Amino acid sequence: MWPRRIEPGPSRYPARVRLAGLGLAGAAILASGLPLSLAVLLGLAALVMARRWRPATPARLAVSPEAVRLELCDGRRLAVRPPFRAMLRQRWLALHCPGAGWVWLFPDQLDPAAVTPLRQVLFLQRR
Repeated sequence: MWPRRIEPGPSRYPARVRLAGLGLAGAAILASGLPLSLAVLLGLAALVMARRWRPATPARLAVSPEAVRLELCDGRRLAVRPPFRAMLRQRWLALHCPGAGWVWLFPDQLDPAAVTPLRQVLFLQRR
């Protein structure tokens, strides 16, 4: 039964968050009253930073009561032991991994039945 292996699929949410951030940054730059040349430079810098930004998302998870082992999409391997720092919402989950920051699981990556063992471990192993 343990460890349970979970393989999340790709998500559309990082692109949506990136576009929302660019829209917010663009609106702030336009409303700032800066000269046009400086606003264009700031807008280009925001575009470059948004293009490079990728949230840490897992390619594979192994969930057991002792630890959660993750392999991220960029190839890094992490293991997190209790007590866990996590943000659990009804439709998404974020797990704090030392050295990697927050690792996100978005709602379109997993079905609710696949997330249940991970939620059980996160809820039951908190201290």
